[in-house]
Amino acid sequence: MADISNKERFRQRYAKRNPDLNMDDEEAYYGSVNQFMDEYEGYEGNSKKMRENLSKSPAFAELMVAARDQDDFDPVVWMVQNKGLDLKALADDPDYSQKLADAHNAYLEKLAKQDEIEKQMSENMPASVEAIRAKASEMGLSDDQAEEVIGKMYQVMDDLIVGKLDPSIFEMMAKGMNYNQDVEAAREEGVAEGINKKVTDKLKDLSGKQERPRGRQGARQEKPVTQDVNNPFL
Repeated sequence: MADISNKERFRQRYAKRNPDLNMDDEEAYYGSVNQFMDEYEGYEGNSKKMRENLSKSPAFAELMVAARDQDDFDPVVWMVQNKGLDLKALADDPDYSQKLADAHNAYLEKLAKQDEIEKQMSENMPASVEAIRAKASEMGLSDDQAEEVIGKMYQVMDDLIVGKLDPSIFEMMAKGMNYNQDVEAAREEGVAEGINKKVTDKLKDLSGKQERPRGRQGARQEKPVTQDVNNPFL
């Protein structure tokens, strides 16, 4: 097998990882690579935070290592077996008992919020679906095209939850905002231009007319003085 360059080896690996990607389309190719790098940097950042947390708590690090090799891992049992955790002493400690009670209340509040969110979703989703269908029909989109757009919207939400911001989505929204501003500016400019034209035409129209006296306030015109002329033919 002939040796291949690192560039070609990378392209082969990347094409295998992304079978639907057109490797000859530079914009699509580099856009996919950028997204891959964003994901990698996100994983790298999370890994760094995890290492920092493990270094601050050796017991937590040991617990994580132990949990890795057990499917039915119980952290409380592990703490009793390996760290001598005295559950009875904790139960008799009023301060610790209060901490446990507060933690349990926080858990119940979290469940209540989740139930409220699910309730709002069940109430809002039907109206949202109808609104999307109406907008898709207005834009002339097929059902498949509408579903593709909705899928992209869900992907954006999933990315936001894990702290990912897609530059292509940012660019699309920025262009959309600028478009609306440009349209509004053009509309206002057109209105202003139309008003100016009307005013200019009106001034031209007025300047082409003679001022006419109105009632008693009108300008008085002096009658020309005439002299009697004798007509010799009369």
